[in-house]
Amino acid sequence: MPAALDELDERRLQVVAEQAVGLRWQILLTAVVVAAIVWRDVPTPWVLGWFAAVIASREWRAAALARMAADRARPIAARLRATVHWNVLIGACNGSAALFMARLDPTLDAVLTMILVSWGAGAVSTSATVMPAFLAYAGLLFVPTAAMWLVAGGWLGWGVAALVLMFFGVQTRFARRNLQTFEESFGIRAENQALATSLEFERAQLAIARDQAVRANNDKSRFLAGASHDLRQPLQAMALNVGALRHVAMAPDARAIVEVVDSSLEQLRAMLDALLDVSKLDAGVVVAQPQRVQIDRLLTAVMASFGAAAAARRVGLHTDCPPGLAVRTDPDLLRRMLANLVDNAIKFSPAGGQVEVRVCTQDASDAGVELTVQDSGPGIAPENHRLVFEDLVQLQASSSGTAPAAGHGLGLGIVRRMAELLGVPVELESRLGAGACFRLRLPRAAPVGVDGCEGEGAGATWSLAGRCVLVLEDDPMVRGAYLNALGAMGCRVLSAATLDEALAQVDEPDAVVLDCRLGGGVSGFDAAGRLRAQRSAQPALPIVMVTADTDPAVVEAARRQALPLLRKPVDDQTLGRALAAAIEHS
Repeated sequence: MPAALDELDERRLQVVAEQAVGLRWQILLTAVVVAAIVWRDVPTPWVLGWFAAVIASREWRAAALARMAADRARPIAARLRATVHWNVLIGACNGSAALFMARLDPTLDAVLTMILVSWGAGAVSTSATVMPAFLAYAGLLFVPTAAMWLVAGGWLGWGVAALVLMFFGVQTRFARRNLQTFEESFGIRAENQALATSLEFERAQLAIARDQAVRANNDKSRFLAGASHDLRQPLQAMALNVGALRHVAMAPDARAIVEVVDSSLEQLRAMLDALLDVSKLDAGVVVAQPQRVQIDRLLTAVMASFGAAAAARRVGLHTDCPPGLAVRTDPDLLRRMLANLVDNAIKFSPAGGQVEVRVCTQDASDAGVELTVQDSGPGIAPENHRLVFEDLVQLQASSSGTAPAAGHGLGLGIVRRMAELLGVPVELESRLGAGACFRLRLPRAAPVGVDGCEGEGAGATWSLAGRCVLVLEDDPMVRGAYLNALGAMGCRVLSAATLDEALAQVDEPDAVVLDCRLGGGVSGFDAAGRLRAQRSAQPALPIVMVTADTDPAVVEAARRQALPLLRKPVDDQTLGRALAAAIEHS
């Protein structure tokens, strides 16, 4: 056991050392941006001294960690303690930029805060395997930043400080979850190695190995479901609370900060969705459910969701799709593939560029439908066409001067996996300087009897003013966020932490929003059935279910009970629209 623990610690140190070698240019570029922001307001020697300290400490730490990872003669406990000390050094150097806020105006304070918080969030992926090192580095970024806002005083300073510290807490929870996943993965790998060794000596162990593999797969599936729920809970609360803040009168500077926080939440949500999608696709728990899909409706819904992102980057969106054209595919998987391709195209198109999505067939007898997503970005060299579909691959910007796009490098890897699951070929046509065109070939379906697609009517006006909504949620943090968000929409809100509390109030509300997984082993589906059964008034009680689970069985159960299903984290607009639609159709 001590040897196994030492090996685990060696691997933890090795991961941190490997991560320390990377990100050189990203840190340099970000430090240059910070220096540019504060240059006019902070004495030049201070700025240059800070810049030199950040770069030097980063390089010294990377070299020291590489040496420590290779030096197994030195006790691992001492090397881990040294890792914490190095993280204290770079955290102090990077975090000292917060002191510049004393000389900046509130707008530049907000920009500098965003950069420091981003540095701290990045430590989840670089230092979380050595948790004290993560806390040492991130704490020296988040805490001084929050302290400077507290010193600024006023409700704005206190509010931003609270948000920064809350975000620190969320990142700490993510880091602990990453560490747990790392340790479990290490343990599973060690078990598999021991099993392989034993199988070399005893063929009779094959049956036992098969049973263990089945259990490990089930455990992995349960872990993924639990991780999805637990990680999305704080994001759910933050998304709803940020939505409620939009309804509060505040100064332009404060509203700008709310938008920054909302944008950061959206990036976290996209990253979490991508990571969980990859895990579930690789685990084989996602099953394609082909059906007839009217592609023009699906395309309209997807493109509408990217209107704001395209406008922010000044990129035009253009679609061309014959009305009534239908394909046979899984609508959810196709929607997510198309969304990843459009998101990728917008990110890599320059200001003034165009993203074109076209759907066509060769003739009426053609059994296939071709869907293309064309951008006007820097293009991809032919030798890199296969590489861009690998995970965590982000090609460097071309010589055209286009800035590298923000992202996590998982989008096209998810497209590849989903395409393989659907049996749909994905082709890439691109060369440097000529943009990129991604082409999907889908099987055509008859243009009649098409089932509805989610997203229709997404742009319709709605209101919940004066409505009574019952919230059934066992998590007090998320329940409070629901109350804030629905109250800001003009609702009268009732709340319940248990099914019994909800049953006692069931005759009052116009609609109910409940979690799929409630405390005490109560299923949201059972709760929905009992609430509808006890409701004395007619028509049937409108209920909207919120879940972090994408298991096809959950989706099918919601369909059977006619329950609109929203995936966590849900923002206030999506929640309000779903409740209004459920009330209207009840």
